[in-house]
Amino acid sequence: MSRFSKPAHATLPLASAILLCSSGALAQPALEEVIVTAEKRTESLQDTPISIAALNAEQIEKFGITDMVDLQGKVPNLQISPHPNSMSTPRIFIRGVGNFDDQITQDPSVAVYIDGVYVARNQGMGLEVAELERVEVLRGPQGALYGRNATGGAINFITRAPELDEWRWSQTLTFGDRDLFTSRTMVNVPMGETTALRVSYLTTEQDGFIRNAGTGEAYFGSEDRDALRADFLWQISDQMDFRYSYDLSQIDDTPYYLAALPP
Repeated sequence: MSRFSKPAHATLPLASAILLCSSGALAQPALEEVIVTAEKRTESLQDTPISIAALNAEQIEKFGITDMVDLQGKVPNLQISPHPNSMSTPRIFIRGVGNFDDQITQDPSVAVYIDGVYVARNQGMGLEVAELERVEVLRGPQGALYGRNATGGAINFITRAPELDEWRWSQTLTFGDRDLFTSRTMVNVPMGETTALRVSYLTTEQDGFIRNAGTGEAYFGSEDRDALRADFLWQISDQMDFRYSYDLSQIDDTPYYLAALPP
């Protein structure tokens, strides 16, 4: 009899351990809800029937994303590279679909929007954005919502809106290799109960990694960029608000000056 009772006694701790592990797993906190506007309305990322990748403000700050080219390597199926002779003209491909011909007469195959405003050409698309709230990358054809130039997909840049309830100020400095220097300044000023103003400024400088053996700039691929954004918000009612934004981006980069050699 004792031979049969010992196994039953030995399984009790194991069963208790399984129950404890199950209760611990059930007690884990739920995933943070990510809100997107990919379908022209506010909804949860988990409820959006689109192949979409979204980066929130915390991830954007962690990765140091301020422009289009900074998304390279951060989102699966997205490839971005600057034009060899123009750092402000990126070539964008999603799932291998894009347009290698970036002349001003050519329509892009990936639609880019900043706060719902369409950027029609690749020229100047590498502009700096002083303060971003969220970036949404929609993979696959999006013509139903974003028009004919969204064969490969669409990219939405959403900036931070002014805050009505709090006066805020922030200053961030970043230093790195190749004499990298980045300064971010933000001021949020409530102007009554229904209006607010937010001003952001960003400046970035960094030497390139290709030394110039000739005259001119010391390095190819260096960056010298400034971005200013002023945003005014008037909340007319709970269902209506008026928002006016002014963006200024100045890019004085030194391109790589690559050229194809004949065979």
